[in-house]
Amino acid sequence: MSRFAIALATISGCSTETTESDNVKTRAIWSNIYVTSGGYDSRVIAELNLTDEFGNNISLSSSDKLEASVGSDTKTLEKHTDVFDVDYRAIFDEHSENTQYVVNFVRSEDNVTLTNTLTMPAPFEILAPQKSQSFSNSEQLVIEWSNHSTADKLDVTLSSTCKLKDGGTQGNAEKFENVTDDGKLTIDLDTLDMFKDENLNTRQNCSVNLLVERFRLGSVDSNYASGSKSRASQQRRLDDITITLR
Repeated sequence: MSRFAIALATISGCSTETTESDNVKTRAIWSNIYVTSGGYDSRVIAELNLTDEFGNNISLSSSDKLEASVGSDTKTLEKHTDVFDVDYRAIFDEHSENTQYVVNFVRSEDNVTLTNTLTMPAPFEILAPQKSQSFSNSEQLVIEWSNHSTADKLDVTLSSTCKLKDGGTQGNAEKFENVTDDGKLTIDLDTLDMFKDENLNTRQNCSVNLLVERFRLGSVDSNYASGSKSRASQQRRLDDITITLR
């Protein structure tokens, strides 16, 4: 199991520049294609960038398209834009274990279709902790979940919002990667850097959100740029855990 810290306020892995797909060679297109489910439906999301994940966003020209299929149900991924990113999305009702998703990127100029296949892992529920539960930063946080399976892996992310001595707030996260899916993870809160900053106001509590993500890696078409990704995941969230700093 590996772990790393993220400064939420300062990190952005996206370019704000956009390039039309007609102007990009197929093998220069980096992709991150993933499917997520929160237990009600599933979302297929495709991010395309120039060369790597930090390159320009790629916007599909009218001659290109992204499609996703679950069985006989095929949908065109629709463009979604926010301040920093461009991606393409489709929503399906299916979200059960072993549901297979086929995502095709049709490139008309090169007369080629790039295909990724992803398979959804089993659903689960977070059993512990409970929403709004309170812990001291000197305690252990025990995370438990149902329906564990040693065939899959999990990522666990804690995201914190803490008050600063100057009246401001600070957001941080620590991610535990490739956790063994055996139903339990114990975290010593006093080892987390997010609660050690000397600028924190220890008279104020921190609010922590928990994300548990069970995942399976999917196939990546060899015509995408090196380092492209493909992953299907079941995600469960728990908000408003309170951490006291003294």
